[in-house]
Amino acid sequence: MKKTGQKKILILSGIVQMIDVIETAQRMGLYTIVTDRDPSSPAKKYADKHYNISTSDTEKLAEIARAEGVDGIFNAFDDVNTWNAQALCQELDLPFYATAEQLEICSDKNKFKEYCRAFGAPVIEEYELDDDLSEENLKKLKYPVIIKPVDSYASQGITVCHSPEEVRTGYEKALGFSKLKKVIVERFVDEAYGVQTIYTIQNGNIVLNGVADRFVHKHSEEFPPLPIAMIFSSQHREQYIESVDPYVRKLIEGIGIRNGVVFIQSLFENGSFYIYEMGFRLGGSQLYSIIEKQTGVNQVEMMLALALGENIDHLDMSLYDNGHMPYPSCNLPILLKGGTISEITGIDIIRELPAVIHTAISKSAGDEVRVTGSYTQMFGRFTIVANSTEELHDTISTIYDKLKIVSTEDEDMLLVKYRPIESAVYE
Repeated sequence: MKKTGQKKILILSGIVQMIDVIETAQRMGLYTIVTDRDPSSPAKKYADKHYNISTSDTEKLAEIARAEGVDGIFNAFDDVNTWNAQALCQELDLPFYATAEQLEICSDKNKFKEYCRAFGAPVIEEYELDDDLSEENLKKLKYPVIIKPVDSYASQGITVCHSPEEVRTGYEKALGFSKLKKVIVERFVDEAYGVQTIYTIQNGNIVLNGVADRFVHKHSEEFPPLPIAMIFSSQHREQYIESVDPYVRKLIEGIGIRNGVVFIQSLFENGSFYIYEMGFRLGGSQLYSIIEKQTGVNQVEMMLALALGENIDHLDMSLYDNGHMPYPSCNLPILLKGGTISEITGIDIIRELPAVIHTAISKSAGDEVRVTGSYTQMFGRFTIVANSTEELHDTISTIYDKLKIVSTEDEDMLLVKYRPIESAVYE
């Protein structure tokens, strides 16, 4: 039951990541309402109230929000629902941390690259292709190339191509995943390693929270690499701060961002960084739990406060603007092979490990996993904050040892294991 004077927050989507949001909101004294079209969404059983209304049904949700007396709308985990939240806030005249124009810049890969170039941030070179995909233009490409919808997310609709025939197929696939019906073709950097950074912007003050080594696995020639580990702090943190960070700050300012969380993904090749992705939101990897260990500030709490139009001065991170992590940390995604999950064991043991501070599991026994080359093959993620590099590596090893995911064909479904670089010492 809602308490007198208690503020209400309407949360778009009941995915497993929203459980944290609900629990944080309730600790803040908020009344939580969750909505999406799936009656069995995992976060709904944690909320004070829920609806089975699609997050894209702005008209119906506006009616519900007015009837409930909602004070704020929240989503900052995925591109589609962040757009839905922004549109609903505009309809209801409620505060939202991002404008439609800012979200468009971050979600349209062509526009984002234009902004990167304008402010000096390094990006990978691309190729111009006409829709007719003439033989002459295809011969000019230096293979392999990667073809993406300009507005894709979660690695959907992306293909790595090694021949003109594969380009034609990949181009059509990318068009099918693009609402804008636009495609981008880039040189493919065939590296199992990149760098990801996280920034928090508070009233125009830009704070570099962390720089991570992002390790990926390429499990076929066609599909793009998928993450298997993000390790803090990056071995290239100082190089990033010196050579890229100043331009990213100009980029953030140029987009007009005043408040919120930004993550930047970049390739790393022959000692150079190439930015290829920017998310103006909290990521599904939930790295905020690592950031909170570093700064004492919970980014989810900050984003909820922004959704309510509240002051965030007490959540100041300005003292931590160097990307340094006091403890070795890891976000460990678990990728699966195709098949139907029969049995999962070891989760309870893993949750009790001292260095494991957060788990997010999105698959259950009975779920079918299809080989899509996208994040739909992800079982979940474990977040680790250790006291030493040795403890970090031992914890990763124990997770792989204890976690068993078996298919109905009695096969191990784990696709790949991250192998820690034993010589690396993380801050």
